[in-house]
Amino acid sequence: MSKSKSGKGGNGGLSADDLAIIAGVVVVIGDILALWAVIQAKREDDAADAEAQANTSAYRGARKKRKSS
Repeated sequence: MSKSKSGKGGNGGLSADDLAIIAGVVVVIGDILALWAVIQAKREDDAADAEAQANTSAYRGARKKRKSS
């Protein structure tokens, strides 16, 4: 991983290996953020399903009470 001394590369004197490592780190950070987003979406879906189930159960319970009265 030797650094270029010419300075004409336009990349701040970073070698190709250095740029590859930096790109790899950026990709890993992006993957971690994507995984976090998927986990959060799953939690929101589970919470919405639980709320919908509770609302359905409450509606059915209220409906049964009206019929029996």
